[in-house]
Amino acid sequence: MLVDIYDGDHEPMIYHGKTFTSKVSLREVCQVIKKYGFVASPYPIILSAEVHCSLAQQDMIAAIMIEVFEDTLVQEPLEELAEGRKIEVLPSPEQLKGKILLKVGLNTTFGNWGPKLILA
Repeated sequence: MLVDIYDGDHEPMIYHGKTFTSKVSLREVCQVIKKYGFVASPYPIILSAEVHCSLAQQDMIAAIMIEVFEDTLVQEPLEELAEGRKIEVLPSPEQLKGKILLKVGLNTTFGNWGPKLILA
């Protein structure tokens, strides 16, 4: 699932930039994903976020996702990485049932912020 996230007045908003699409709050989208995301299939959801936000709103993105997704959001590095070992085998979809994986791309058009979004 791909989402474009932009600064909102109070919280980050999701919409397709430079188009006439409606803006929806990130919190509402996360709540819908949490509620209905695993109804059709228990296999992991990969949420691909293109972030166009300031550092303050990036912090809000992390806080909202942690709050809404709770333990379904994968936040811990693989055991091998944490121990400084080479990853030999990635977890299988079976092992990731009921989990949400976040892939983040930062758009640097609005400033060179670097990879700030950390869910920890």
